[in-house]
Amino acid sequence: MPGQIRWHAVVAAGLALLLSADVVAQSGLGSGSRPKSSTKCFNAPEIEAVAIVRAGMVIRDHARACARRGHDRDLINVWAAFDNTNAEEMKQAVEVRAKAFQRNWPDDPNAAQRDANETVASRQLVDFAPAECVVLRDLVESFKTWRDYMKHVRTVEVGQVKMLYRTCPRRSPGEVPRSEQP
Repeated sequence: MPGQIRWHAVVAAGLALLLSADVVAQSGLGSGSRPKSSTKCFNAPEIEAVAIVRAGMVIRDHARACARRGHDRDLINVWAAFDNTNAEEMKQAVEVRAKAFQRNWPDDPNAAQRDANETVASRQLVDFAPAECVVLRDLVESFKTWRDYMKHVRTVEVGQVKMLYRTCPRRSPGEVPRSEQP
């Protein structure tokens, strides 16, 4: 009898693992292995807007860290100059992002702020070395145009946003097909 119980337990455990793996494969994993919500989604422009804002927050936070640690006190000014030059594009991204969070979390006015806090907190280095500041300066100085910044955003941030949030299954109103994007 004890042998039969063990056999059944092994089969039940194996079946549970297989079923849970199927659920994980369907929904994907987000930040901290948090399952993506099946009721919340972001369309392509919203994903890009979230990525634009996230990239800016991380760069600004890291530039401040470089200044605080005395590695590069002027880097924050270099970023601020780019940010100010492209203020209209940044503002549009912030607005699209805000509307997306409002649509997905209508009862939670702090959802976007929580995302911002998690973004910055998850990217903070324990000890910012001078080499990180040199690399960050090189990155920021490579942003000669908005297109340069968007290349960085699409290379680094968009994939991370897609890991955190589910992409809407259909094109949303106002969404421009990829073939028509600049």
